[in-house]
Amino acid sequence: MAFLQQIKVGIALLCLVMAAGCTQGKGPVSGSLGDTFVVSGIAVLPVRPAIEFDEHQTFAEEELLRNASTVMDRLIKEALADRSDVRFVAAPPQVEGKGLELTALDEARNIALQQACNALLEVTLSRYVERVGGDYGVRQPAAVTFAYRLYEVEKGQMLCHGRFDEQQQSVMENLLTLPKAQSRGLVWLTAEDLARDGIREKFSECPYLGVK
Repeated sequence: MAFLQQIKVGIALLCLVMAAGCTQGKGPVSGSLGDTFVVSGIAVLPVRPAIEFDEHQTFAEEELLRNASTVMDRLIKEALADRSDVRFVAAPPQVEGKGLELTALDEARNIALQQACNALLEVTLSRYVERVGGDYGVRQPAAVTFAYRLYEVEKGQMLCHGRFDEQQQSVMENLLTLPKAQSRGLVWLTAEDLARDGIREKFSECPYLGVK
């Protein structure tokens, strides 16, 4: 019995050692930046409209996204206005052929380096629907969907990313929206105000952007 007890104790100790090893393995991935990366400058690309060339998207919808992208550019400048290390740069030229997104990202990273920036911010806008109605009653609420990614320039590693996707709802439709609705003044937002709110919300989740 004593021998069996010793075996059980040995197995238990082995399991503890293995568990400790697994726990250590859940730390930063080898080669990741972790918390050591310091942003010296952020190059911000113009917002890119996510235009899908198919029969489901009309010319008017494509044009709306293009125009809304310029609105988003302005809102991002407002959100990052307190950052002296931010540079707003032109988008890299489009290159025809395979690997377009990778080629464009590589070119954007070169542009960032030329601006003495070690981080690159890109935002893609895929939905921008204006409200139909007023502050206290609408036939159609505003809706905005965008995604952002912040890269480390030298190796292209991701620092932060996020996605905002909201069509405003009334409190009666969803009681969970009450705290957010109260912070917004219990009114129906325009698409621009909703986008501004979304930018502030998502950028505040990234420590490198420092938006409050």
